Amino acid sequence: MEITRRDFLKLFGGISGAVLLGNMDEVISLPDSWVEKAQHGPRIETWHNTICGLCPSGCGLRVRLLDGIPVGVKGNPVYPVNKGGLCPLGLNSLHSLYHPDRIKGPIKRTGAIAEDKWVSISWDEALKTVSDRLIELRNQGAPHQVAFLGHTEGTIMQRLIRRFMDAFGSPNYFQYASSKNDAIPYAFLQGHSTIPAYDILNARLVVSFGSNFLEEGYSPVYYTKLYSHHDEQQTRYVQIESRMSLTAVNADQWIPIRPGTYGALALGLAYILIREELYDIDFVHQRTFGFEDRKDGSGARHVGFKNMVLGNYYPEKVEEITGVPSATILKLGRELGITRPALVMGGQGTLDNTNGTFAAMAVHSLNALLGNFERKGGVFFVDDPPFTKSDLKFQDSVARDGLRQPSIGRPDARTFPFTQFSIDTFAKRILSGTSYPISVLFISGGNPVFESPNSREVAEALKKIPLVVSLDGLLNETSEHAHLVLPDHHFMERWDEVSNVDSVGFTHVGIQHPMVSPMYDTKHCGDTIIELARRIGGSVGQAFAVASYENEVKEAMKGVYQSGRGAIVSEGVGTMWIEYLQQRGWQIGQYASFEEFWDRLVKQGGWWNPIRKKVRMDQMFPTPSGKFEFYSHKLEEKINFLAKGAENGASPQHRERIFNQLHISARGDNVFLPHHEPVPYDVDMPVHLTTFRVLSMRDGQGASLPMMQEMFGHSIHRHWETWVEMHPETAATYHITEGAWVLVQSTVGTLRARAKISQGIMPNVIAIPFGLGHSSMGRYAKGHGANPYAIMKNMYDMLSGKPALQATKVMISRAM
Repeated sequence: MEITRRDFLKLFGGISGAVLLGNMDEVISLPDSWVEKAQHGPRIETWHNTICGLCPSGCGLRVRLLDGIPVGVKGNPVYPVNKGGLCPLGLNSLHSLYHPDRIKGPIKRTGAIAEDKWVSISWDEALKTVSDRLIELRNQGAPHQVAFLGHTEGTIMQRLIRRFMDAFGSPNYFQYASSKNDAIPYAFLQGHSTIPAYDILNARLVVSFGSNFLEEGYSPVYYTKLYSHHDEQQTRYVQIESRMSLTAVNADQWIPIRPGTYGALALGLAYILIREELYDIDFVHQRTFGFEDRKDGSGARHVGFKNMVLGNYYPEKVEEITGVPSATILKLGRELGITRPALVMGGQGTLDNTNGTFAAMAVHSLNALLGNFERKGGVFFVDDPPFTKSDLKFQDSVARDGLRQPSIGRPDARTFPFTQFSIDTFAKRILSGTSYPISVLFISGGNPVFESPNSREVAEALKKIPLVVSLDGLLNETSEHAHLVLPDHHFMERWDEVSNVDSVGFTHVGIQHPMVSPMYDTKHCGDTIIELARRIGGSVGQAFAVASYENEVKEAMKGVYQSGRGAIVSEGVGTMWIEYLQQRGWQIGQYASFEEFWDRLVKQGGWWNPIRKKVRMDQMFPTPSGKFEFYSHKLEEKINFLAKGAENGASPQHRERIFNQLHISARGDNVFLPHHEPVPYDVDMPVHLTTFRVLSMRDGQGASLPMMQEMFGHSIHRHWETWVEMHPETAATYHITEGAWVLVQSTVGTLRARAKISQGIMPNVIAIPFGLGHSSMGRYAKGHGANPYAIMKNMYDMLSGKPALQATKVMISRAM
């Protein structure tokens, strides 16, 4: 039944906590039985804990229920990731549960894409359609023609999908949004293939290069909680980026910089630290490789990081590249060297360009100069949760043959050589027909047709696949291309885990569990996969002995219980107390059985362990040299491998082609050192295009919620529409006034947006928020604003495979 927000509040007597935020006439949907219960129920109040599922940040959520009906939410005060805080999206999670356009059961498309012609079918028909096709492919010896495109699944869901694909015989499980790409710079320098955590709570100086951690980071609420102590900790924050973001507004100093030049500025600061000997000399000499010039085993001389920096990145030159005054570079460099502990962070602005890997390497090299590893106020890596191991293999000869096939989404070694998956490679191979065809594609989460710079190619590639199966609960631009939709539960109706959110500084596992029974005829994505495996039978069915995905989560958590480490989250259980007990071999909470542990875990919402395993100095850097590598052996080995792969051997000409293919302009030893790579901008386009995300939208999913549309531009009084920020000098150059309609044109396309004139952005740079411009995703998202991805060039960092979101330049004009 569809009712208005006003009616919802009337049903529950206008109770405090029934916070369906927004306009009173906005429509929500509830089952008829719930409405009747609300009218006649006894008003029994209960509270339950879960984990918010509207973004990957993993915040603990407390849900208020009356007679079993969710009526309000707030942050879980004992969950350590957010400690009671919530972002606007999390506070509006009830509206996503009650969204009137949620898919009510399995549906089949009967018309052309975007015609909105769907018919309801039963789960049995839907699963039979899919399983029959899967069985047919295995019988044909073509299991590799199945692909699964995920998004931000948790560890246990990833394991389940991979087990299904391995048992079936396909190498084609990918995650569209993967932090593995972001981790490549750290793998080059430090040997770790995960995102580090930053101890900003104990640093006296934090310098952030484009990391808008209060709004766009991996877990903004977590970092907001850490930042909130900056006054008592007397921490000074310096934010470096082209636009004054929320983090810059809250920083003690904002340093504007030209897009694509973060690495050059980092190396300019390194110049000051080295020239004035303000770096940690003992750490650099004992624990790093490639700082000084050296000779290799053949006697060849190699330039070191020190002389490379001193010869190329003096402040005046860096000012020419970045637009940051040399006096500012000198002052900040000295402040970094004198203040202890001083911490340096990289982020979105650093990574989101064609030179992102080298820029992030340059930024992270500052932490090496400062000796910032495994120290208070420094950089560290978090231990994995001790989940139950799952190493059993269920592969018959069909599966083994299929797994020997090359992955269709894994790039060729000469394009994105360090990347496991590229949506660009995936789409191009399907369109070109140069690889085997994909006959069945599962899509779960994400929206690559909306949020990728090659969205047109992705859409065309989906049209070539005979059976596309979406596992989403709300139609979006990508699932519109599906032939079948097998809708997943809402996160308040499902079991799952959210563990070790990137850059959060402790090991943790949050448990999602159902607040309510499913409102509609939906099925957990994991249970759908388990049921398909059973219908396929044989070794595929044998891979899933458990009865449900809930049991998968329970089985994995037995490893946490048996480890005897960490603690179930609860009030008063802090780091010092856990450490005190663990040092003595004791454990917080004595449980008579796993079931007792499990019941307590579900009730409280999660488990955490803030005590990291002790790391010896020789374990800190799992690199070929066993040290922090200014000169990256891993990068050098890959380049040498690519060069030797040529038919005519490793000729200088072929090596040159490799560098050109990877968009590397440096030569010699500089290639393997942190350095600045110029971005190949269109020279005839005068204005830099940058984008940013706001808390109410994140990756665009907030657009489906009316209150998030209202809040989209609350700080500048823009609602339900896209705006373009520009400096007054830029506006004057193009005769644009505040609030005027502006045309933004690239070589790819044109969009229209309102002008917002602000001092908080570099001249000749514009910034457009991401999140609007949907042609699908429900009644509240469709037809509002513009999508900046629609005018971005399809460019990438060729080492990491990340889209270069700041590599497009544009022309702007006042719309007539």
